[in-house]
Amino acid sequence: MTPCRTLSLLGCLIWGGIMVAPVAHGDEPADGSPTKQPPTSAQITSWIDQLDSDKFLLRENATQKLIGAQQAAIGPLADAVRTGSLEKAFRCIHVLRAFAIGDDIETEIEASAKLALIAATENDRVGAYAGDVLKRIEPIQRERAIRVLSGLGVKFTSYAPMQGFQGLDEGPGIWITNDYTGSAKELHYLQHLDFIEDVQIENDKITADWFAEIAKMPSVHLMTIKDGPVDIEMLRELEPLFLKLNWLRLYYLDLKSSPAAMLEKMTSLHHVEMFGIVIDGKELFQDPQQQERIRSALPGITTTDGLKFRSGGFLGVRGSADGNRPPCVVQSVDQDTGAYKAGLRGGDTVIEVNGTKVEGFMHLIELLKDKKAGDKVKMIAVRGTETKELDITLGKWQLREIY
Repeated sequence: MTPCRTLSLLGCLIWGGIMVAPVAHGDEPADGSPTKQPPTSAQITSWIDQLDSDKFLLRENATQKLIGAQQAAIGPLADAVRTGSLEKAFRCIHVLRAFAIGDDIETEIEASAKLALIAATENDRVGAYAGDVLKRIEPIQRERAIRVLSGLGVKFTSYAPMQGFQGLDEGPGIWITNDYTGSAKELHYLQHLDFIEDVQIENDKITADWFAEIAKMPSVHLMTIKDGPVDIEMLRELEPLFLKLNWLRLYYLDLKSSPAAMLEKMTSLHHVEMFGIVIDGKELFQDPQQQERIRSALPGITTTDGLKFRSGGFLGVRGSADGNRPPCVVQSVDQDTGAYKAGLRGGDTVIEVNGTKVEGFMHLIELLKDKKAGDKVKMIAVRGTETKELDITLGKWQLREIY
């Protein structure tokens, strides 16, 4: 029989001819009587023995009771796969499958691990079937992960490069900001997001456990970490991603020790930005020795554009594609930035900053890279025939925008 998957009006899942009810805490058993005591080991063993009974209703009843037993049944079910008939093995796998797509995280983790073990160790139809089940539940786990994480405040984004703002890779991503109301426990669902390439983090409550969960994501190759109580020990939890990362942005972190040894392991990096970073009490931008140590740890990055150090002042404008030539024409200005609030707009030509003539857009960036968030700059810009004198307060670099 070809396995099929539908959801009936009664909320039961039909899979390969076996009716499996979804896992839900607090549900009553199939016979409608209230749950009073957790099942004993003897009861679980008895139900497993009934899975290959010659009576269909007995098999179905045992299946539903095992689902009601929840986490207590996982170990015995996995062990029973190797004993008895093919019918019993398949029904054990289906009950484990129900746990793997349920709403309890611990139960899902354990059941998924058991299914993976069965798929890896059983070199027969049972192992192949367990592997097939794992593949088939991936979309279900992914959809549930999106639903749960979105409900907890994780933002899902997609990016496209903007004209004049070079160096942005395309790819779907997520933001984990202070809007996130969950804990490290719920971040377990991140590992089901195999389509996510970019993770951006700006959260005051972040812990090492958060990074440990993020490190399980299968397809991440871009990472931005901004603000928050982040130190080197926490960043080391990301080690499973080290060889995958192509882009790394570290903004406004107070690190107690050098990240050089950690960066040395990230051999696939081709772009690193370190803005507003403090290492052992000293600003990185003002520490040439520490900068050189970091450069030496990243021999694969050979251009100055690939490794950037700045004090962290953010103007919030984009310029022409040929930024090395005059004039310095502003193409767009991000809203909610000091530049926008001061009156700078797209189409303006910047001619002077803090008394220095601006030769081009890249020169403007160079003039500002030693400025910190909160610093004030005086700018002269031309709009048509009108000259404007602007007092701008620089902000912090932002997470990549949602397009």
